[in-house]
Amino acid sequence: MGWFRRKASFPVASLKSASFLLGMGGGRGGLNSGSFDRLALEGYVQNAVVNACVNKIAGSIASVDMVLYRKGKGGKLDKVESHELLTLLENPNPTQSGKEFIRYLVGYYLTGGNAYILANGLDPSSRKPKAPTELQLLNPGKVKVEPGKTLFPEFFEYKPDAARRFAFPVDQISGRSAVMQFKTFNPLNAWYGLPPMLAAAYGIDIHNGGNLWNKKILDNDGRPSGALQVKGADGKPATLTDDQFNRVKEMIDDQYSGANNAGRPLLLEGGLEWQQMSVNPKDMDFLQAKYSAARDIGLVFGVPSQLLQIPGDSTFANYEQANLSYWTDTVIPLLCWFLEGFNRWLTPAYGDDLYLWYDEESIAALEPRRKEKATRIQSSTYMTIDEKRHAMGLDSLPNKLGEALVLDGRGILLGMDGSILALAVNANTDPSQDPLINPDAVPPVDPNDPEAAAKHRAWLVKNGYTEERAERLTMLAYG
Repeated sequence: MGWFRRKASFPVASLKSASFLLGMGGGRGGLNSGSFDRLALEGYVQNAVVNACVNKIAGSIASVDMVLYRKGKGGKLDKVESHELLTLLENPNPTQSGKEFIRYLVGYYLTGGNAYILANGLDPSSRKPKAPTELQLLNPGKVKVEPGKTLFPEFFEYKPDAARRFAFPVDQISGRSAVMQFKTFNPLNAWYGLPPMLAAAYGIDIHNGGNLWNKKILDNDGRPSGALQVKGADGKPATLTDDQFNRVKEMIDDQYSGANNAGRPLLLEGGLEWQQMSVNPKDMDFLQAKYSAARDIGLVFGVPSQLLQIPGDSTFANYEQANLSYWTDTVIPLLCWFLEGFNRWLTPAYGDDLYLWYDEESIAALEPRRKEKATRIQSSTYMTIDEKRHAMGLDSLPNKLGEALVLDGRGILLGMDGSILALAVNANTDPSQDPLINPDAVPPVDPNDPEAAAKHRAWLVKNGYTEERAERLTMLAYG
C-alpha cells in the first residue's frame, strides 16, 4: 500500500509494503525460509499489535492444563492421574517445558500458518507405533511439504541449513508420519496453511508506516519543515552559487536536523530568510488510522480491540465481556483443534482407549460461564440430583441417594417411582429443625451408644423421612 510514504522523505528499503507481503508465496506455494523470516520480521518483530496478538493467544493456550481420560464402557471417561503421555507433554524435550513447547507451537502456527512437530522414535509404518521419546518443533520456514498423489503428502523435507536435509515419509494408506503438520485453512493451496498476517497485510503496512512516519516527525522536532528563501540587496529573489548551496545544506543537516538539535535557533546570513510551512494538524494525526489498523489486525487474529488497550474501546464492563468472548470464540476452539490433532496423531501410540483434553476448571476466565451453568442446572426441576451432579462433572451420590428430584425448591425429594422419599416441610416439623434445610438441626448422638444408628433412623422417620430414605441416610452415616 505505502499510504504513508513519500519518495524524498526518508529511505524505506528495509520496510516492505502489503503488496510485498501478499506476494511472498504464502497463498499458493507456501513459505520458504527467506519469505517466512521476512514475514516474521515485518509482522511479529516490527508490529506491536501482531506481537501482542500472537503472544496473547499463545500464552492463553499454554496456560490451560491438559487432562488424560480413559474410555470405559458406554463411552464413560475416567480421568487418568498419571501416565507416560502426560509426562512427555510436561517435558517434551531437554530444552523446553511443556507450556513453553505449546507456546512456541501456537506462535509458529499464528506467524506462518503452519506448525510442525517431530516425534522422535515414532515409526509411522508400524500398525502399533512405538511411543516417541521426545517431541521437537520444526521451523516452518525450513520445512517443505512434498505433494503426494493421494490425499496425503509424499514426505516432509526439513533443511535446518544448507548442508543437512532430512526426509520424513508419510504412509499413503493411513497418513501416519513422524511429523505432524498443523495448518490453517487455505483455499489456494491444499498442502500449506495461509498465514494470518497475509490477511492483515494492509493493516500491518498502515500501522508500521504510521509509526515510521511519526518517528520521522519526532526526529524533526515534531513540526513540519520550512523553506529557505534567498533575497538580494534590493529585496528581490536571488540564487546561491553551488558552493553556497552545499555549505547551507551541510550546515542544516549537521546542526539543525534530528531530535538532538530540536529547538536550536537557525543562524542566517547573506539575505537568507526562513519561511515556516504550516500543515493542517489532521495531516500529522495518524492515531485514528493506527487504531483502525490495529482493530483490523486484532480482527484477523480473533483478539477483541478491548484486550489490545486501544483508547476509547475499553471499559471495565466491556473488557470482562470481551475477555470471555476471546476465550470462548478464539482460545478454546483453537485449543480443541490442537488437542484433536494430538488425539489423531500422538495419543494412539499409547493406546486406542485414551483421550487427551483440557481442564476447563483451570481457566479462570470461564468462571462467569460456570456460575451461569451451575445456576441454570440447580434451578432445573426435571433433573435428578445425580443428573445435576453429572452435568457439573461430579460423580453420583453413594447408595443411589441421588436418584431423586428436588421439587419446588423446598427440599421435597421425589423418587423415580413417584413416591415421596423425604419432606423438607410438613405439619409436624418446624422448617428450622428440618435437616434438609438446616443440617445443624440433627440432634447430637453419642457415637459410643450402640443404639445410635437406630435412634438416628427413628428421628429421621419422625421428621418426615420415609423408612427407605431414613435407612439409606443412616447407612451413609454409620455404615
